[in-house]
Amino acid sequence: MSHTQSTGAPSRRDVSNILKGAAGALSGGRRGPDQGEGRRVPHRHSYDEHDPRAKPWARIGDGTVGEGLAHRDALIAAAEEMYRESWRELPHVRVRLAREEYAALNAELEGGGLPIGRPAAIRLQLSKLRELIDRARDRLRRIDVTVLKALVQKIDFATGALFPSIDRIAGDAGCHRNSAIAALRRLKKHGFIDWVRRTTRTGNDGEFAPQREQTSNAYFFDHRRRMAERTWQRFWQLLQCKLRRLGPKRPPQGAPEAVIQSPELRATLARVSALIPNAST
Repeated sequence: MSHTQSTGAPSRRDVSNILKGAAGALSGGRRGPDQGEGRRVPHRHSYDEHDPRAKPWARIGDGTVGEGLAHRDALIAAAEEMYRESWRELPHVRVRLAREEYAALNAELEGGGLPIGRPAAIRLQLSKLRELIDRARDRLRRIDVTVLKALVQKIDFATGALFPSIDRIAGDAGCHRNSAIAALRRLKKHGFIDWVRRTTRTGNDGEFAPQREQTSNAYFFDHRRRMAERTWQRFWQLLQCKLRRLGPKRPPQGAPEAVIQSPELRATLARVSALIPNAST
């Protein structure tokens, strides 16, 4: 076995970092983080914070506080129900046994010397176990619901604007930054939230320095397209129950169909509809 001897000479990367650090010190600045929100180099597929694409928001309900709170509370309730149901369906014990069985079957398959038909049966069972393990990995956690609550507290119901920083979300949720990021990813996977990455100018115009850096995400909601059908239906049921408590109003935007409750109004609309084909131009 050969061992690489260090020559003690700095690498090209070391020299580059030293020069960047020295330039920052001379200019009175400080080198920012290389990774994560606020890093100097923006993510790809990010938009300037003033770009319309970085403002994917839509009014929550009719924009009033009442309907906004109804949407917010229904979303949280749907997430809490999913959290409880997923852990009831896939408890720790079941997932642990599935992983043990997966490891045993995989070892048997790799060992060889199996009778005809056994490898195919093992692969089929491995596929089923892998699906179960993957579903368990994507289960909502209690911290996910807590992070969702912390996030939606910041919504402007009139515009839908929502762009708190990761650190702010983590602080309000009482968790580590990495835990908040993982929770947001699971919430996005299940359709409870979505986001667009944004950048902002650094103010270094005319200087040999980064001109743009990452800033907070723009969060938005696209439940009908992002949620699984079962999750969407339950969210919609919860939302309707909460909206009914606000009193009679027009059906909310995005309803599967508008239901006209008044018999008199239905009769009037029917008469008008019958006249339209015969109307002269």
